[in-house]
Amino acid sequence: MNNKNRSIKHLIVLIVCCGLAASSIGVCVNSAGVFYTPVSESLGIMRGTFSMHGTISLLATAVISLFVPAIMKKYSYKVILIFSVLVAGGSTILMAFSKGVLAFYILGAIRGVSSGLFAIVPITMIINKWFYKNHGLATSIVLSFSGIAGAVCSPIFTKCIQSFGWEIAYIIMGISIIVLCIPAVIYPFSIDPEEIGLLAYGYNAKEKQIIDEVTKSENNFNFFNVSFVCFFVFAILHTAISGITQHLPGFAETLNYSATIGAMMLSAGMVGNILSKLVIGFISDKLGPVKATIIMIAINIISIVILLLAPSSTVLLIGSFLFGSVYSVGAVGFALLTKHFFGVENYSTVYPIISFATNFGGAFALSLVGYIYDFTGSYVYAFIIALTINVANLILLYIVVKSYLVAKKLKLENAVVNL
Repeated sequence: MNNKNRSIKHLIVLIVCCGLAASSIGVCVNSAGVFYTPVSESLGIMRGTFSMHGTISLLATAVISLFVPAIMKKYSYKVILIFSVLVAGGSTILMAFSKGVLAFYILGAIRGVSSGLFAIVPITMIINKWFYKNHGLATSIVLSFSGIAGAVCSPIFTKCIQSFGWEIAYIIMGISIIVLCIPAVIYPFSIDPEEIGLLAYGYNAKEKQIIDEVTKSENNFNFFNVSFVCFFVFAILHTAISGITQHLPGFAETLNYSATIGAMMLSAGMVGNILSKLVIGFISDKLGPVKATIIMIAINIISIVILLLAPSSTVLLIGSFLFGSVYSVGAVGFALLTKHFFGVENYSTVYPIISFATNFGGAFALSLVGYIYDFTGSYVYAFIIALTINVANLILLYIVVKSYLVAKKLKLENAVVNL
């Protein structure tokens, strides 16, 4: 039996990527919401104004994501990893000593750039290289740890804020970012398993040769075709919905629930984040990424209705849990859809752009949701907008699928002619 495509190394690389996802997304992004209310009140500013530092951070991540493939080709990823992890953790710790919103904006930008170097783009590039079989499940497992970290860290940070103040909580947050990345920093691995004499998990040379004949790389990828443009807009709009999650503690407060209930809602959303990412990968391997994505969007629509009509804190927690499904599409879904629609051979060209779109949408949503509350005194309008976006996204996905099927038919015809 050839162990080059099935080894303990594959499992360890999977675990390493789990730590990176937990740190760069789970702590840096998914746990940030618990700071919005206490810090904005402490500084005497609007929530939207303070949450703008999260917007700036995600925008910085979006921009650096465009250059990640080129940076990874030019420099050793270990060097990149050590530098970026220390900067991300350090900038978060410095937030504890910030007394003005400008400092948070600057540090947010620094953290966004540095965390982007070990976030979803490099993580999915590593998974694409290391996993041929069960690729959807591997992606789901890794990115579910962003939800696990969010679910675990949110109540911990909330308790720290209540007991020691938000300053100490930021120091603990910064240390957490560094600690979760230690396995990736210490363990020796390469981006491509072939560099160390291994093959992707479950690699099948004959099967891959057939696929390569049908989906040859496009040297000059057309970013202005209908399929890509609709997919790009879909990515921006969908991740804009995810900005609501970090405001769930604030939403609970407007309904006269305690900060503890608010933190529990955020944690419930992160648990939903975890499970939905695992589910979407499993469904994708069985039914395909398109059907898996549609199912998750439908669940998100149901969750919004529940949150708007919830008569009790228990129902709010259920709605928050289901709302976590929004992350399954934003993280796992778009990675799988990119590979499905545009091929693994175009992944490093297309996905950084899609990652930019997802971070762009999520970035503005953080502040937009905050300002919607600041100027209306309610989060209801944010939920109504989210419902509208979900419907629009189903239409956009339909257009992308139709365009993809037409293009696939042409490629198959050309492949048959060339055989």
